[in-house]
Amino acid sequence: MTRMDVFNLVYAASCVYALVRGGTPERIGALILSADFQLSHWVIAPFVSRYASVEWAMMSVDLSACLALYTMSLFTARYWPMWMTAIQGIVVLSHLAGARIDVIPWAYGNAVALWAYVLLALLAAATRRHRRRLARYGIDPAWRWQLPPAYRMGGPANERDAPRH
Repeated sequence: MTRMDVFNLVYAASCVYALVRGGTPERIGALILSADFQLSHWVIAPFVSRYASVEWAMMSVDLSACLALYTMSLFTARYWPMWMTAIQGIVVLSHLAGARIDVIPWAYGNAVALWAYVLLALLAAATRRHRRRLARYGIDPAWRWQLPPAYRMGGPANERDAPRH
């Protein structure tokens, strides 16, 4: 099994899991990652010149995914989009390694590509946590405006957790 086969298996499993079992933020995250990976595949340079210099087209695709994740993190009640935004930001900055002459193309390619496994693992973990919150509480607010007003003011999420006087 090649590295691409392993990646495609992890990619398909985590995105399908998020699309089928996740809440709205997890589904949006799966769509953002799917679009990022597919567009990156379409715009990458031919193999003979791949990662020999900055992959500007791929960097712009990764930057777009970073901005989409950042925008989602502003509105969701989940923490994982902030982590994914930070990791995607590392991917975007890793593209700048291609501007240096002394960077080996293999190292540049790995610096960009290996973070995808972390993003997919985070998406799967986020989906699992969503399922656990649903099983435990019966609800899992996806967006900030769906949170109870008392919680937004710094109080407990529900009356059961409120201190008794």
